[in-house]
Amino acid sequence: MVNIPGLVAGNFEHCPVHKISAKDTNKFVLLCDREQVPFTSFVEIFEVGGRTPSNEHREAYEYFYVLKGEGLAKVGSEYETPIRQGSFIIIPPGNHHDIINTGNSRLYCLTTMVPDEMFSDMIKAGPAAELDEEDLAVLKAMATAQ
Repeated sequence: MVNIPGLVAGNFEHCPVHKISAKDTNKFVLLCDREQVPFTSFVEIFEVGGRTPSNEHREAYEYFYVLKGEGLAKVGSEYETPIRQGSFIIIPPGNHHDIINTGNSRLYCLTTMVPDEMFSDMIKAGPAAELDEEDLAVLKAMATAQ
């Protein structure tokens, strides 16, 4: 990663990949974190049937953009919406939420949290994971689709 005044740049292939805990199925490709900028951004990869642990953030806005796949976004007990490639959702602070992969293939989301709220530290403290051939193919296709 390049980190010079006025520029932070890199490629997903050189970014750390972790799970939050060994029992979790979701993988996180940490693109940048609070060590470089005042937010965190990552690609979250959900296995079929995978989901975020139910959570909410005190101060952070969380933005999800679906790169590939389909799922369901739930906010509180009152609201849910289907999501698919091209969908985005923004969850303001203080809202309990879940993202669930309801599709027949992996769900890939570009996710950004502003501010970081130490979330990147939790990701980095989890066990290392690896991208497999499917992950690499999807992420490389996204990079060349411009």
